[in-house]
Formats: sequence, C-alpha cells, structure tokens
Amino acid sequence: MFFSSSSLTTIKELLMGFCLGVANIIPGVSGGTFLLVFGIYERVFSTLNRINKSFILKCLGLVLSCFTNPVQGIKNLSVFFTQNGFFFLFKLAAGTAVAILSLSSLMKYLLLHHFCVTYSLFFGLILVSIIIPVKMLKRFDAWAVVCLLAGIGITVWVSAMVNPYDKIKMKSDHLARAYQVQSVPAAGLDHSGPESEKTVSSVQGYSSGDYLYIALCGALAISATVLPGISGSLVLILMGAYFDVISAISELKSLHLETFIFLGIFGLGVVVGGLLFARLVSFVLARYYNPTMAFLGGLMAGSLYALWPFKETVLMAQQYVKQAGEVVCLENVVVQTNINILPTGDDPLMAAFIFFVLGGIIMMLFVRKETAVAPADR
Repeated sequence: MFFSSSSLTTIKELLMGFCLGVANIIPGVSGGTFLLVFGIYERVFSTLNRINKSFILKCLGLVLSCFTNPVQGIKNLSVFFTQNGFFFLFKLAAGTAVAILSLSSLMKYLLLHHFCVTYSLFFGLILVSIIIPVKMLKRFDAWAVVCLLAGIGITVWVSAMVNPYDKIKMKSDHLARAYQVQSVPAAGLDHSGPESEKTVSSVQGYSSGDYLYIALCGALAISATVLPGISGSLVLILMGAYFDVISAISELKSLHLETFIFLGIFGLGVVVGGLLFARLVSFVLARYYNPTMAFLGGLMAGSLYALWPFKETVLMAQQYVKQAGEVVCLENVVVQTNINILPTGDDPLMAAFIFFVLGGIIMMLFVRKETAVAPADR
C-alpha cells in the first residue's frame, strides 16, 4: 500500500469536506444531505455540541501553554483535540474551504450560463439521496409519515412563496436609487442575451447595516444548510445576498481589504449560528430520532421542487450589484424565477437527461458505500 490507514482516513475526510463545500455553494443542495450520505450527521453535531464555556477556557489555557512550553503544549493541545473529535472537524473544514475557494467562480459561471444542465445533475443527486434518511428510520409509523409530509410541505412552501428574482430586483433597484443611477425595468419572459459588466460608481465601502445584515445571513444560512433539503445558498438567494457572497469569494484574489472584512463578518455569523443550531439538532436527535429522520427525509424530497431544472426566466436589462466597494452594472442578466415549467424545444433536453442520470449514478455509489458502513462508524 502507498498510504497508511491514517493517511487514507485523512484523505477520505478531506474529500468529504470537499463535497460539503461543493454542496454549500450550490443553491438547492444542502450540506446536511451529504452529512447524512457520509454517515457523519450525528457525529458532527455531537462534536460541535461539546463547545461550551469550559471547553473554550480549556482550549485557551492549552494554547497559552504552547508559548511557555511549545513541545509539551502542542502535544497536549493535539491530544485534547483528538479526544474531542475536533481534528475530524478541522479536516472537514479544510476540504470545505478548498472547495468553496476553488469552485465559487466556476459555480457562478455554471449557474449563469448552464443553469438547466447544472440543476439536472443536482436533481439526480438529491432524488437518489432520499434513500439515506429513509434507510436510517427505525420504524415507518404514522408519526413518521406526518413528519415526512411536514418536511416536504415546508420546503415546497418556502421555495414557492419567495421568488429569488423579486429579491434580486429589489436589491438592484435599491442600489440604483442609492447611487443615483437609473435602473431599467426587466423585459419579458424567456429572453436571453449576452451578459456584460460596467462599473457605475465607487462607494465608501460597506455600511454598518451591510455588515450586520450579512452576519445575519451567515447565521441563517448555516442553520439551514445543516438540515438536509434546506440549502444555505438558497437561503442567501432568498435574502438577496448570494451574489454578494459568491462575488466576494471570487474577488479574494484581488486582496481588497473590504472583501476580507465582509467575508470575515459573514463567517462570524456562520460560526455563531452553527454553534447555536448544533445544540438544537443534537437535542432533537437524542429525544426524537425517528420523527426527526422522517422530517429530514421530507426536507430532502421537498427540495426537488426547488431543483427542478426548467424554470421560467426573466431578462434583467440592468442589474446593479455591489462588488469590492463599487457599484457594478450587469447588463442583460438572465435570472431564474421559482416558477417550474415543462421543458421546451429550446432547452438542452438530451444534455439535461444525461446529467440527471449521471447525478443519480454518482449518488447511488455513495448510497451503496453507506450500506457497507458499520453502525459503529456512524
């Protein structure tokens, strides 16, 4: 063998983190789904739930000891993290960060220019992945059916009631008014046109309101993404912050200070929201395991409504967005609404079908792997 057992485990956990990162930048695909697929859902939240006041104080004490006695301090800190399962979380986080940083620009391009084919792949992935929480049910009784239907209903209701286009248009008009530029209203449906970009004006950075709002978006997004079927990226779209976040990530290479501050505050919201929500998830799983799994399965099934690849589209002649301290005008932007339609002759039906099948095959391989995982590994 070229790799030791521990090395293979590290590689596996980094790859799982990478998959989580991919899921977290895809609207409609939940990181919680992949936590279930990999059989680590309960393990992750059990570990996060250990973070409390005494844990933080103990951790700070060990960090400080590294300065007085570096060798022994680092050894003690390593043992402490290993015993509490945090090296596992660090590896997941590292893989997630690599995926988000490396693929955000690609995902932005795919969603703008190959939406139908991209969502077809995601539809196939999630359709097959519903098997995971269903298999984890201890019994399929009437209460489980009620929870399953509730999960489906909530996800479909959220997806149907809040139109991403309305949020994008509202924010664009707000920027147009704020910086005294004239926003051109959207044209009719099902148009397309080349997207171009021009800088309208420079601004004095993000406001305190922007920072507070993006922290709130981060907290709500992470709370959603840990639930299978509820996408954190979809929440960002519904709150009108997805393009801001994905653009800021894409612009990290420009080393713009305000971009780092913006993403840092967003990340702070993610951390706080994740820690608070982890306690709720752990509490519910410990006391209501079977209904919770049925509800999670319902959330995943309901997310197929949002992931349907054929959507009614609106052409925005001009969309104003804020990027790295500047207001930028995107021209002829095709925006997907939340209205599902039947495919037309103009849609790439064959490519959509191929990628749908490919997504199903990929997830089936994960499902078969999950079957081989022993209960002790979960």
